[in-house]
Amino acid sequence: MGVPVEFQERISLFPVELRELLEAELETGNSIVGLERGFPATPSGAYVMLARVVHASRRRSEGGIVFAERNNLQCSGEFTTSDRQFFVLEPPRPASEIANMDAIREELIAREKASDEARFRDTYY
Repeated sequence: MGVPVEFQERISLFPVELRELLEAELETGNSIVGLERGFPATPSGAYVMLARVVHASRRRSEGGIVFAERNNLQCSGEFTTSDRQFFVLEPPRPASEIANMDAIREELIAREKASDEARFRDTYY
């Protein structure tokens, strides 16, 4: 499939490692849903947002690419190089897969309370 014409000029600025990753993904059916400039710092840098998560065989740091698993509302994973100026981003996971911090906090409070009651039983009575 290759890089769509409307993105070719801007993607040509990406490091070769990221371009190769992107081209491999496009050839296997993934697609670009967005390309933004000025990230992480204006006027340099850019990122490509993919429609789907990168194929499992490529989700790792290798050959000049640094992969980081993310689990937030912006993306689920990022691929960059050591200078961190250009990124290939995976879409965020569905909201149901993102950690519910309220539930985690409530569980920790309950566990701490139970632990304290067991540890300090003799001092409270």
